[in-house]
Amino acid sequence: MSQIEQEFRQFLSKNPEIETCYQSGLINRRALARWLAKQGIANSNQTEATIAMLRRYQFKNKKQPKELFSKTKITVKDKITILDFQKQKDLIHKLQKLIESTNYDRGDTLKIVVGSSSVKVFIDEENEKKLKELISNFKLQNKFTNISEISIRFPEDAISERGILSTITKELTVNEIIITELLTASPELLIYLEEEFVIKAYDILKSLQKK
Repeated sequence: MSQIEQEFRQFLSKNPEIETCYQSGLINRRALARWLAKQGIANSNQTEATIAMLRRYQFKNKKQPKELFSKTKITVKDKITILDFQKQKDLIHKLQKLIESTNYDRGDTLKIVVGSSSVKVFIDEENEKKLKELISNFKLQNKFTNISEISIRFPEDAISERGILSTITKELTVNEIIITELLTASPELLIYLEEEFVIKAYDILKSLQKK
């Protein structure tokens, strides 16, 4: 892999809209090569080398798994709080009691994610009082309020399909939507956003159903 290609690959990861425009034919190869030189990806005297790199570069398949997106079910739930605790053994034991007191049949939200150094709790704002003891006795590293959960449920065969997650995150990134958290429980995808982004994100996801 050439140095230009390495730089270009990193550049695309930070600017996914460039790939979308290029594959849609909005930018031709020579114009993109010249623009990349202005961005410092290549030297001004490397235009032909950059064009050659673009010609052989393996772009992601622009074809989307349309049928899978058309069969998705999208729901939104508001007023969720995310609590980020420092990981401690006693905390995990305490959370077991919280699980037992959660009424999932009523639709209560409770998700617990145990990472290598932290434990995150996703809970309805109205049930946050149940965590009063945990907040006072364990180290709370961060707290996110006024969060909405967007649930995207795919058909079962989506589990073996490539590019679904990257398609969604790319569309949200291009539209300047910040993802607070993202969880998968295949074939369901859960996206957590600040409430200000929800309507726009929902419209984008609905448009993917129709493409």
